[in-house]
Amino acid sequence: MISDDLEGLCKATERYFQGCLRQRCQVHFLRNTISQVSRKDRPEVIEMVREIMSSQSYESSRKRMDEVIDALEKSHPKVALLLEEHGEEILTVYHLPLLHRRFMKSTNMLERYNQELKRRTRVVRIFLHQKSCLRLVTAMAMETSEEEWMAQRYLIFDMGVSGKVTKELLAA
Repeated sequence: MISDDLEGLCKATERYFQGCLRQRCQVHFLRNTISQVSRKDRPEVIEMVREIMSSQSYESSRKRMDEVIDALEKSHPKVALLLEEHGEEILTVYHLPLLHRRFMKSTNMLERYNQELKRRTRVVRIFLHQKSCLRLVTAMAMETSEEEWMAQRYLIFDMGVSGKVTKELLAA
């Protein structure tokens, strides 16, 4: 599951989906981080945090995070504390297959869907009753799942006979 730091959602996930991996949206985490820093220092802090998130493996990312925490403890203690307490939440993506990581780092897919939902419901403006709104939203969800998400191939689950992704799957 990918989400922001929403306390209720995190608790519900832990209670009802035991064992579910939770990835904190890296984009929102970065925004939360730079809100703790003055404008003149933001480029430096952004670069440091992006280095953590762009590492090739969990181990290198974790190592870089520890280095960044040490480097920022004196100059930006709030950022260092944020990384120390919640930094592990942005590294969950490293437990997923390499091909899935690009799409599972942030809530961008869901936010795009929500924007389209908002756009389509604004066109109607006034629904006769709750069921008519639910019908539109349900139809849109079914349409989106069939057309866009399947056509886009956000996640590839068929790993082939050898366990590796074949060139044909990547071309699809």
